[in-house]
Amino acid sequence: MKSLARLRALLGGLLAALCAGTAAWAAPYPEHPVRLVVPYPAGGATDGAIRVLAERLGAAWGQPVIVDNRAGASGRLGLALVAKSPHSYNFVAATNSTISDELTRGGDGSFLLARDLVPVVTIFTTPVALLVHTGTGVDSMAQYIALAQRRPGAVSFGSSGEGTSTHFYGELLKRESRIDITHIPFAGEGPNLTELLGGHIQSAFLSASGAKKAQQTGKTRILAITTPGGSMLLPGVPSFTQLGIAGLDRDSWVGLFAPLGTSQAVRDEVAREVRKVFAVPEVRERYVQLGLIAEGGTPQELEQRVQADRAYWTRVVQETGIKLK
Repeated sequence: MKSLARLRALLGGLLAALCAGTAAWAAPYPEHPVRLVVPYPAGGATDGAIRVLAERLGAAWGQPVIVDNRAGASGRLGLALVAKSPHSYNFVAATNSTISDELTRGGDGSFLLARDLVPVVTIFTTPVALLVHTGTGVDSMAQYIALAQRRPGAVSFGSSGEGTSTHFYGELLKRESRIDITHIPFAGEGPNLTELLGGHIQSAFLSASGAKKAQQTGKTRILAITTPGGSMLLPGVPSFTQLGIAGLDRDSWVGLFAPLGTSQAVRDEVAREVRKVFAVPEVRERYVQLGLIAEGGTPQELEQRVQADRAYWTRVVQETGIKLK
């Protein structure tokens, strides 16, 4: 009888421990505040989109979701910060320009995304547009190309920085249209837009958000966008593809990434909640107002997006001969 009693006691203890362990393992995520790093200045489209998302996630989780702007080095400082942060509670919202820049520099031994960060979910996509200042007298893509052909090197195009997709698109346009236009890099879209509006550069590649802001001033014209079939964000604007200009056919995007070591369960949970947020019509409409298309998806889908961009932009760098410093 004593042996039976001891066995029952032992089994009871094991069962209690198992239940406690299961309860701990099944503790709801998150258990304390979450940080979303935006590696770009406050006030931009990415910052606005992440703040809308953070507010909704905080309400769903019952925990503060803090937006932390850490601008610098075209977003690379923010990526490096999160890569070194504790996993599961720190994330960074990075554009494809920042990610592609890191991937194309990786061969030189620089920071490698795949080594330090893991994908979580796609936040949004947005077209890239080519705009001209009205002072050029240009009304169409054909006129822009004709002007550049008449005045080689005299027409400038602004980008959000060296090695960004807005830089690459200008180089692709030069190659595909056989024109010589001068690249003027800026530290982000804000300065690029400001200089275009001031007439200090003749043209610029901007996000749909920046293009909308520029269009409202009456000082610019939108010539073409990268979305192959056109975009609801900029209705009536033809795509480069529709105009017969190959290669400029990939939209910009922003994805959420986490430090290496963040579990698949946490990444799936965050992606699941983001999808719930983006299922709300009010949120999707707010993104459209920002010039963005809310996406969502899974960590695996973002990984596929990253790899596709890696192959695409690596090829672009090789074909155009762009040298990244």
